[in-house]
Amino acid sequence: MRKLIFFAIAAGVAACSSMTSQKAAEPDNSPTNPTAVSEIHVINGGILGYLPFESTEKRYVRANMRREDNSMKGSGTFGAITSFFVGHDNTNIERLDRNVRWTLNNSKKEYTECPVHGCPLPQGKERPEEEKKSEPKAKTESGCTMRVVNTNFNVKPTGEKREINGFNSDQYQITWLVMLRDDTKRKTTSTLNIELWTTPVTSSMREALGIEGTFDKAYAASAPRAQTAAAKKSEMLPPEVAQMMLGYLSNGLRASDRDAFVKAGKQLEKIKGHPISTHIEWTMEGKACAPTEAATDVASGASTEPILNFTVEVKSLKVEPEHDSLFSVPKDYKLVSKH
Repeated sequence: MRKLIFFAIAAGVAACSSMTSQKAAEPDNSPTNPTAVSEIHVINGGILGYLPFESTEKRYVRANMRREDNSMKGSGTFGAITSFFVGHDNTNIERLDRNVRWTLNNSKKEYTECPVHGCPLPQGKERPEEEKKSEPKAKTESGCTMRVVNTNFNVKPTGEKREINGFNSDQYQITWLVMLRDDTKRKTTSTLNIELWTTPVTSSMREALGIEGTFDKAYAASAPRAQTAAAKKSEMLPPEVAQMMLGYLSNGLRASDRDAFVKAGKQLEKIKGHPISTHIEWTMEGKACAPTEAATDVASGASTEPILNFTVEVKSLKVEPEHDSLFSVPKDYKLVSKH
C-alpha cells in the first residue's frame, strides 16, 4: 500500500513538473523591437559595515518605457541575516505612453499600480525615510555645523589596461579631497579614493546610451516641478553613494554645502570613455564638530578605516531586439494596490 501511495505521489509530481515545463515553454508571440539592454552589479559595504549587500540590476529601455529587474541579497559574515532586511526580487516597469508605473514583487507574483512618477501621498505627509534614519550617522557636537572650505579633485590615468566583462578598459586613479571646517576652525578632511576603469564607446553602446538618454529626458520633462528640482545627480558618484555620504553627515553639514560636497570639478574632462568598473573608498580624518566624548570616534580622526566601500560594475550595455511583453505585467500576477 505504501508503495502505491509513493508511486501515486511521484506520478503527481511528475505530471505537475511536465505541466510547468510545458507552461514555461510557451512561446512569446509579442513583437520584438530594438531595446537598450544593460546589466549592472553592485557590491555595497554599507556605512561602517551596516547592512552590506550585493545587487544585480538588468535594465530594458525604449524611448517611452523602461523596465528594471532588481535582485538584492545580504553579504558579509551575516549575509543570510542581512538578506532578511534588504533581500528582494522586484521589477519596476515605467510606461510614459500610459502614465503608469507597475512595481512587481516577483517572489509573491503580486504588483501595484501607480502614476509613472509615483503614487500621490495624502496631503501634509512625506515619503517614509525609515531606512535613512536607521543608518549610522557621524557623531557631532550639538548644534555644530561644518562647511566646505576647499576641494581638490585629482585624476590620473595609470596606463594600466584590462579586459572587464568583455570590455577593453583603461584605469584611472582618482583622489577627491574635501576640507571641512566648523565655526571654531576645527578641520576635517574627507577623502574619496576611486579606482575607475573605462572603455571606449562603441557604436552599439552609443546607440544604447542614446535610447536611455531619450527616455531620461522625457521622464524628467513629465515630472512635477518639485520632483524635477529634487532629481539632481552627482557628476561622478553613483546616486546611492552620494545619498549615503550626505546621510552620514546630515547632522553636521550645512544644507548650503551639501551639493558642493558631492559635486566633482572640471577635471572630469580628463576621463575618457564610459565607466565599466568603479571602486570607491571613503574616509574622514579630523576634529570638526567632534564631540569631546567622541575622542576615539571615526569623526574625531582617530580611525582611518573606510567609512564606506562601494563597487559598481557594468556587465553589459548594448541594443538588442526584445519582446514587447517585457513592458507589461505577466498575466498570472495579482494586483494588490492601485492609485
